[in-house]
Amino acid sequence: MNLSLIIFFSALILLFVGTQLLVNASITLSNKLSINRIIIGFTIVSLATSLPEFFVTLSSSLRGYYDFAIGNIIGSNISNISLVLGVTTLITPVVFSKKEIYLNYFPLVLISVVFVLMFIFVGVFNLLSGIVSLLILITFNIFLFKKGGDVVNIEDQKNVDIFVFFGKEITIKKLSYLILILFLGAFILWIGSEMLIDSSKAIATKLGVSDRVISISLVALGTSLPELFASIYAAYKKEAQLAIGNLLGSNIFNMLAVIGATTSIQSINVSSSNLLPDVIIMLLITLLLLPCFYIRKILSVTDNSNTMLISKSEGLCLVITYVLYIGFVIN
Repeated sequence: MNLSLIIFFSALILLFVGTQLLVNASITLSNKLSINRIIIGFTIVSLATSLPEFFVTLSSSLRGYYDFAIGNIIGSNISNISLVLGVTTLITPVVFSKKEIYLNYFPLVLISVVFVLMFIFVGVFNLLSGIVSLLILITFNIFLFKKGGDVVNIEDQKNVDIFVFFGKEITIKKLSYLILILFLGAFILWIGSEMLIDSSKAIATKLGVSDRVISISLVALGTSLPELFASIYAAYKKEAQLAIGNLLGSNIFNMLAVIGATTSIQSINVSSSNLLPDVIIMLLITLLLLPCFYIRKILSVTDNSNTMLISKSEGLCLVITYVLYIGFVIN
């Protein structure tokens, strides 16, 4: 148990270092390419922080642990929307435009609905669905990058060559160096996540926790820690758009990239799964964001602005929702 705890806390340090590299390189990259923060968060950062889910899901499916593989994705999506977004909002309210909602949130809702319908009525994610998922993801990302120029903020163009690492400003002019830093940050995140998952599973096993509880709660939370660290750090740096883009993008990457790539190698059968309540809760929590976006607009008839806000009080509600869900899983 002592060794597992040492590995656990070492993993947290690696996650923090990887997050510093990934988020700050993404900020500098978005400045250089004149791409809005939410677009960079939705694509590059989301892909990197979704790598832990991919490795866990692929390894589990190859061993035939289908509930473990899908449970990791479902639990991770739930924790991203409720816990991670909630904690991020408690640090700083998240403000973004209606257009950013249309480009990012509504596609997430549509993909979540299709995912749940596949889970309930088809019962299997196979090679065909995997290839279709990857094609949709590629098309969607190309669309986002093309539309990214329409939502660039003027202030994003300041100090385009400045990369910050633990408070130290470094001038990086070559784009290739930034891409290298992105890959290094993603690699450190992956190593840290693997260590965290292994140590968490060892601790949970010693405590006598079931496989379903491990996959939905502990492992899912472990694979969501890159998103948690990345979003909290982005919020601390006053980069809330990068944080929200990372979270919404990670959930889409989980359902399209992670499941798509995994099922292109190994089909996942969920016809006899006991995760039906969890996948429905995942969809409901995703839909829960809609009133968070619009409730203030509806109540304030004099508000004619083109921006939306998730406040700290709404963030607290999201965190409470996650705590209640974990209590449901454990019981």
